[in-house]
Order: sequence, then structure tokens, then C-alpha cells
Amino acid sequence: MITRLRQSSLAVDAALFAVVVMWASTFSLFKLAWHQIDPVAFTAVRFAAMVVFSLLLLAGARNRVRPRREDVPWLLASGLTGFFLYQLGFVLGLDRTTALASAILISTHPIFSVLFGWILGRERPSAGQVAGVIVGFLGVAVFLRVWDAVATATAGDLLSLGAAAGFGAYGVINQSLHRRYPSRELMAYGLATGGVLVAVVGIPSMVQQDWGAVGATSWLILVYAIVGPVYLAYALWNWAIGRRGIARTVTYAFLVPVLAAALAVVGLGERLRPEQVVGALLVVAGLVVTRLAGRGPLAEAPAEAVLEDSSVR
Repeated sequence: MITRLRQSSLAVDAALFAVVVMWASTFSLFKLAWHQIDPVAFTAVRFAAMVVFSLLLLAGARNRVRPRREDVPWLLASGLTGFFLYQLGFVLGLDRTTALASAILISTHPIFSVLFGWILGRERPSAGQVAGVIVGFLGVAVFLRVWDAVATATAGDLLSLGAAAGFGAYGVINQSLHRRYPSRELMAYGLATGGVLVAVVGIPSMVQQDWGAVGATSWLILVYAIVGPVYLAYALWNWAIGRRGIARTVTYAFLVPVLAAALAVVGLGERLRPEQVVGALLVVAGLVVTRLAGRGPLAEAPAEAVLEDSSVR
């Protein structure tokens, strides 16, 4: 039993690290693709394709779990927060402020998750978990030189902060939904609401885009963006929250800006400054503190949730 639990824990850690890699890659890859594709058109095409893809998977699946009437408001809220508000806030915010300021503000979404989870009574973090979140966020601030990055608030800053709040709420909403719905259904229902809205809002930009001028590299990035950072990453993220709970999951997001910078150092030859090393160490420290503090009963997902999740996969 102990060996099985350890293997399950390692599987959750591996899934969360895969999510970190996919999310960290989006900053540089998307910027590259946006040289040839309008950001809103890029995002609209992504979600139009993902909606179709998810519905096809759902249509061909056996033993589908249909929405309960009492869950419909929460499923709608999941799609609106995790797809519509977060994705548009991310794209529009990044387009209207610096990448550095956007990364700082969006990385605050674990704070919103813990806050919303406490307000809604979904999960009460321990003192150690709160300390880990604070240390991790401090590490992000140091790593990204927050004292130099944001002088005055802009519309892009507010949009990025709104995106962080949206994704933080998404994690809290999905914690209970994931105990009743497999990731396949949860993704399909969310995309059918928030994803469709993203595609509809982006129709004018898609029409105006000169698609004939888009090169092969940008098309490959777009295909990757459809499958990886949202569909696969969200499914793994939801699964991890269902297994481990919010407070022990969201701190992995602090690694995203750190890994994104590391990829830039390796791939683009950028130099790592001393404060970035300090920030990275603080991020890892926050992750370790939260991971160790989360071994108590308050942070663990209920046993029933683990069994239900295993039975539907």
C-alpha cells in the first residue's frame, strides 16, 4: 500500500512538472508565432480547434459522465474562469504591457486559489502551506526584479491580474468537479462554454489575418498550442488538484517563470543575473516548504475522491 501511494505521489509530481514545462514554453514560442499571427486570431484558432477536438473525444468515449443539474452552474463557471477570462486576460494583458510585468502578475494566481478556496470553505491551508506560498511568490518577485518591472499600473497590468484571478478561481471550482467528472468531460464542458466564447470574440481578428503569410514554424507552434499548454496541461492540472488538493498543487506554478527564463538562457544565450539565482532558490524553497507542510490531513484530497478518480480513468 505504501509503495502504491508513493508511486501515485510521484505520478502527480511528474504530471505537474510536465504542466510547468508546457506553460513555461508558451512565453517564448507564442511571442515567436505572434510575429506572423495576430495574438487574438492565434488564440481564437486555438480554441476553435480545441472545442472540436474535445467534443470528438467526448462523442467517441464510452461510459460518459453526463452533467448533473446541480453542477451546471459550476461547470459554466469553470469554463468562464479557466478559459474565457484567463486566456483573454493573458493574451490581451501580454499584448498591452511588458512580458516581465505580465509574468509577475499572472504568477500570483496561486495566491488567488488559496484565497478563494478559503473563502468558499473548500480547503483550509495550514500555516506551513501559507508560508510556502508566500516564500514562493517572494522568489518570483525577486527573480523577475519586481522593483524595476512595474512603475505604474497599465490596462495590460490589470488584465494580467484579472487573468491570474480567473485561473485561481478555476482551480478552486474544479477541485470538487474533478471528483465527479473525468478530465475528458471536464475539459469538454469547459471548452464548450469558455472556449467557444474565446473563438467567437476572435472572429474579426481571424478574418483580418493574412494566413497566407504565416510560415511553417508559426503553424507548428499553433498546432502545439492547441494540444499542449491548454488541453493536455489543463487535464493534468485538474487531475493533480483532484489528487493532492489546491495548496500543494498551485505552488508548482511558481516554477513556470523560472523555467521560462532557463529555457531562454539555454536557447537564446541570455545571461542569468545574481538576483535571478536568488529568486530561483526562493521558489524552490517555497515549493519544498509547501510540499512538506502539506503532508497533514488538511491538505490531502479525501480518500473517496482518490478512489472515484481512479475508477473513471
